[in-house]
Amino acid sequence: MKKILVLNHFPTVYPPTSGGTLRYFHIYNELSLYYDVTLLSQTDWRKGGVFQFSSRYREYKVEKDPLHKQVIQDFQYGEDAYEFALIINVELSKHASLYKKYFDDLYRTSDIIIHESPYLLEYDRFLGLDDKPRIYNSHNHEYLLANQIWKNQRARKSLPSIYKLENKLVEYADLVFATSEIERDNFISMYKKDPKKVKLAPNGIYPDEWLQNKEKSKLMPSAFFIGSDYPPNIEAVNYIIHHLAVMCPDIEFIIAGGCCNSFSRIKKPNVKFLGRIHHLQKLKILTDVDIAINPMFSGAGVNLKSLEFLSAGIPLFSTHCGARGLNLVDKEHYIHAEKEDFAAKINQFCHKKIYLNEMSSRGQKYINANFSWSLIARSIYEEIEGILPV
Repeated sequence: MKKILVLNHFPTVYPPTSGGTLRYFHIYNELSLYYDVTLLSQTDWRKGGVFQFSSRYREYKVEKDPLHKQVIQDFQYGEDAYEFALIINVELSKHASLYKKYFDDLYRTSDIIIHESPYLLEYDRFLGLDDKPRIYNSHNHEYLLANQIWKNQRARKSLPSIYKLENKLVEYADLVFATSEIERDNFISMYKKDPKKVKLAPNGIYPDEWLQNKEKSKLMPSAFFIGSDYPPNIEAVNYIIHHLAVMCPDIEFIIAGGCCNSFSRIKKPNVKFLGRIHHLQKLKILTDVDIAINPMFSGAGVNLKSLEFLSAGIPLFSTHCGARGLNLVDKEHYIHAEKEDFAAKINQFCHKKIYLNEMSSRGQKYINANFSWSLIARSIYEEIEGILPV
């Protein structure tokens, strides 16, 4: 059985809850039906370890490197910002770090190397020098995403380096997986690569994991948003608090996930912050809320929260950005709303329960038929087999 080694700058969790960890865990969980899979991840904790998910699926979580503090001092990255965490990963890859030691050890017995992003590319010092296939299983077009959402001017000086790393990864990869047609086209046009090696691997769901929806008995309809501590999610929460909650006073807005961290001191009568929640809590919440909202105005890739809301059968109100890559039809699968009319759309449709139920049923059937993790992983497996020597 072929052995796959996967490099990533963040760890998964079990069961996964946020967008990145959902994709990271479930794709390789499904691929372990066909291959022996090892995830090589980083953690911010002082302790790491090996976590065995099954006999053919495990994760090495590498503890925070002793060099981490030195790199921060050398490059004067004092800011606790999303951008600098990624840049520090790039800088650490140039040193004899713990992650490099783990990679070198695991590389020897691996047949296929997969990169989840370009940020750890420099660890792969055998790139272009061996005959082991390389795959870029992208979560996003990372350079375009960074150029879009990185606000810190010092961090933006590193954008040319991120471009070079991703360009190199796309160049040397035997396969590149993009999450949507738009991202696929962007990879091909920006890096001038062969379209035949850039394939689709969207984000997905498990259609059978949702609990049965309850009969709603609340007087005040509820709208749900969930997101990690990630700049586009924080932007969305800020909009919910300061615009939607004001313009829709008869709606209870329920917000969950790490995106709540920046708003712990804000008190509003119709806004409820849950903070980080467990997977089972999320499943229960999705049975109880009336609508889901996804007012995303930046970001890349396919938004996993939209997939989950739709698959769970919840009426979704989303911006075009929040529904990107899913080919949804307005009023057929979801309600399309943008910054200027999001509140008006909620107020217009939230009490039309029969209409919303019929729409959400159509959205649920469409997502479940086209975006299951098992189908996505099977497609990835077939593409991988196509590049392996006979």
